[in-house]
Amino acid sequence: MNERTGWCLILLLGCATLSCQVDKARSPEGASLAASSVLAEAQFGRADDRKISKSGGLWIRVDSVEESRRAVERIVSESNGRIEESRATEDKRVFLRCRVPASGLEAVMDAIASLGDVRGRDVASQDVTDEYLDLEVRLKNAITLRDRLRSLLGKASKVEEILAVEKELSRIQAEIESMQARFDRLKSQVEESTLAVTLERERVLGPLGYLGYAAAWFVEKLFVLE
Repeated sequence: MNERTGWCLILLLGCATLSCQVDKARSPEGASLAASSVLAEAQFGRADDRKISKSGGLWIRVDSVEESRRAVERIVSESNGRIEESRATEDKRVFLRCRVPASGLEAVMDAIASLGDVRGRDVASQDVTDEYLDLEVRLKNAITLRDRLRSLLGKASKVEEILAVEKELSRIQAEIESMQARFDRLKSQVEESTLAVTLERERVLGPLGYLGYAAAWFVEKLFVLE
């Protein structure tokens, strides 16, 4: 066996091995093994580092919708957050979708709640630790495989060898970009919370409004005493 033949065999075996590793990482079994490894690390070394995605919602009645909108924008800005959407509806309500640091979500909600009469408030949270760590380790493994392929590509000399490695390299790079985009979105959800705020003008009853309210109360007492 001459040197060129030996090199070709090594290169082909290297590509085949890397391809098998990539396919294993992509398979449910590979993902499960990666997740198990990372989850074990989380259990013993990072048990308190849970990845939580939180979101909140507030519905408030205020005296002035416009003044309250500006106050919400100020509160969000001072918390190092931002307003992603702000719009008024036909019934003169204002809806704001905000992004604020997850660690300060409750404090921001408390500050906004002080602007008026809270009609509704909720906070939802989801533990995404398993998905986060699984995706993180798969991304790192894919980057390692890509670097190995680049190393093989630099050593290849024959056209067919170069084409084979470049094809596999393109496939791995596409997977890395897809996983990176998913990981960045998930990381953003953990680091920043979405807060939906609805501002509604406080209703002020006129004389007829109070009369109607009193009439309704009287009719109710005719049928229900307690």
